[in-house]
Amino acid sequence: MWDGLERRGATVAVVAFSGRAGQGGRIEPIRLSRHDGEQDLVDVDRWMYRDELAFALEAPVWDRYGTFAGHPLIRGTVTWTTADRRVVIAGRRGSEPFEEDVS
Repeated sequence: MWDGLERRGATVAVVAFSGRAGQGGRIEPIRLSRHDGEQDLVDVDRWMYRDELAFALEAPVWDRYGTFAGHPLIRGTVTWTTADRRVVIAGRRGSEPFEEDVS
């Protein structure tokens, strides 16, 4: 997984998602970026097609929420950072914010 990001020149991957009971979930185009200098992010790629890396990057959404059955509207992102090998899922569940390290 991490090697796949590095091969594409990415240091950060962001997977935006949303979903709710009765409607299932949706993944937005995945954004790959890299640090340019100390803090700036530069987009490396943004893609919608599904490949092995895309399925791996999306996995925390489906592992956590499945088909979104029984959930209010949830909107969030899964952020993968190669520097610290960290995966964070954050967003809003209904009106409540959440953030969870799922590394």
